[in-house]
Amino acid sequence: MRAVISRSGSVAVEEIDDPSGSHILQIAQTGICGSDLHMVENGMLPVAIGHEIGARLADGSLVAVRPTGDCGACDSCRRGFQSSCRTSTGTSYGISINGGLADYIAVDDQRVFPMLPGARPKDAALVEPLAVSWHGVRRVNPEAGTTALVVGAGSIGLLAAAALRARGLEVDIVSRHAHQSAAAEAIGARVIEKPKSYSYLSTFDAVCTQQTIDMCVSACMPGGKVGEFGMFWEDTRLTNAWLFKEVSLVPAMAYSHAEDHDDFRESADHLARNPHIADALVTHTFGLDDAVEAFRIAKDRKSGAIKVHIHP
Repeated sequence: MRAVISRSGSVAVEEIDDPSGSHILQIAQTGICGSDLHMVENGMLPVAIGHEIGARLADGSLVAVRPTGDCGACDSCRRGFQSSCRTSTGTSYGISINGGLADYIAVDDQRVFPMLPGARPKDAALVEPLAVSWHGVRRVNPEAGTTALVVGAGSIGLLAAAALRARGLEVDIVSRHAHQSAAAEAIGARVIEKPKSYSYLSTFDAVCTQQTIDMCVSACMPGGKVGEFGMFWEDTRLTNAWLFKEVSLVPAMAYSHAEDHDDFRESADHLARNPHIADALVTHTFGLDDAVEAFRIAKDRKSGAIKVHIHP
């Protein structure tokens, strides 16, 4: 089968062995994540890339695939931090084992989440990044009826805004580009240039740079919370403003599930019921044979891309 493989800082479409096992799914659509771009650039295992996966069962029904597994028995899993499971990294689709930028994928059936009737492949492929934002918003637990700030209008920032809107909050968002601003408005956020200091009980940094974390801390009221999404790709520091205002810094990584919540399941249902979210964020779609061009577009800040999806 065809698969997108990372080689020496770039990607190529190659023929690899067909997957084997009892649960083989046909890929419907898979998204390119910003972390995919970083991993390709910095070097990664020669496996099929792609962890934002929408697929079809043998009967044709649409599902979202959670790329991370969890053993359920280690200390992290028992405390509800499945993203830190001791087995997670080594069993992650698209990172350690073959993922969704391929024709087919072999999966653990516990990681398969049926989509509601009417959902589309681009909705299913957006479940994983929404679950990241959904998880972070849940960890901060902002008060409904208030206004939250999101700094950064890339896919995670926009999906954080969508998750906040689902919780009944108004959302101000700092956006750098016109196409991001249009997407933000389409999901119900208000675009602003610079937030006022001491204005929000909850702020969310969806960029993870020194400038953006400082902006979030400055915008927070004393005793407020700053949610940190994504990955820091450069060194940052905390300033005394964080201490003086007693702001809580709440990191969020991936997603979790327990008796009272399931970030992945809830995200899948929300996207199926709100197709305007995927319509606003999925700006480019390519066939699998054009994956090299898809990665170029996803990396090009001037391309107008927010989410780039690939389908077989």
